[in-house]
Amino acid sequence: MTNTTDKIVNRIRNEHRQRRFAMKIQQKLDRALESYIRINATDWNPDMVEKEREKINTYVKTLIKDVRAGKDSPFVGVVQTSDKARLPADDMRKTCEKQMEQLVRQLPIAKWFEGDDDDSSGNGGIRGIGALGVATIIAETGDLSNYPNVGKVWKRLGFAPYDGFAGSSWKRESWRPRALSKEEWIDNPFSGQRYALIFQVGLWLRNAQWIGKSKTDDGKGKPNGFYGEVYAKRRAHTAATHPGWSDGHADKDAIRVMMKEFLKRLWLAWREIEYVEGYVPHVLQAAE
Repeated sequence: MTNTTDKIVNRIRNEHRQRRFAMKIQQKLDRALESYIRINATDWNPDMVEKEREKINTYVKTLIKDVRAGKDSPFVGVVQTSDKARLPADDMRKTCEKQMEQLVRQLPIAKWFEGDDDDSSGNGGIRGIGALGVATIIAETGDLSNYPNVGKVWKRLGFAPYDGFAGSSWKRESWRPRALSKEEWIDNPFSGQRYALIFQVGLWLRNAQWIGKSKTDDGKGKPNGFYGEVYAKRRAHTAATHPGWSDGHADKDAIRVMMKEFLKRLWLAWREIEYVEGYVPHVLQAAE
């Protein structure tokens, strides 16, 4: 990696650390608001089974969304207070994300993910991924040329399976076959926060390259790009091998497999692109 690329990657990572700080503030305020409404507007109790808790959580989030849309509610005051407290973190996050997007576009890899046309092979102009998505990945991995194989990238981001199950599956009581021991977690670390950030990138990609059930004549949905094809192939596979899976479970599994394919291609492209010696983007010239 050239000195210029090294500086850009380090700046992306610094902006991302500040972004994550802002996100933690947002999340703490959101969870506090949801907890208040859950306690005061539902019959929630900690002994409920997971499905009942999920149903109540969905109701609470819908109620908050309705209040923000202008619907009258006894909780208008607490929602508005929470939103006002959130504003500084909202602004900080937006600023950091804008900087991350500007910086990643100064890297040679930008010509791979931001080509003029969508490439059906997944090798350029990738619809749905965006500068922020790639910047997030680079912020969480650093220089991809430091990884000797893509499996190391998958493991870093929480996409490598352990004993036949994804790291995210081991975190969910309803999905995992058993609980991992302390020693197993040490040997196979999994950062839920890091995984969630990269999984969000996968959602953006899936949403751009998959046409939903309601928009197709057969009501099944269909791919709209190379990564949509990867997603569809995995859904067809698990429909046959795991017919008992819920739609949500199958969807998350297919997004994970789709993102592994994207990460593989990103890793390959990063290593293959020739870096130009002496290249100093204007953003670094201004900073220096």
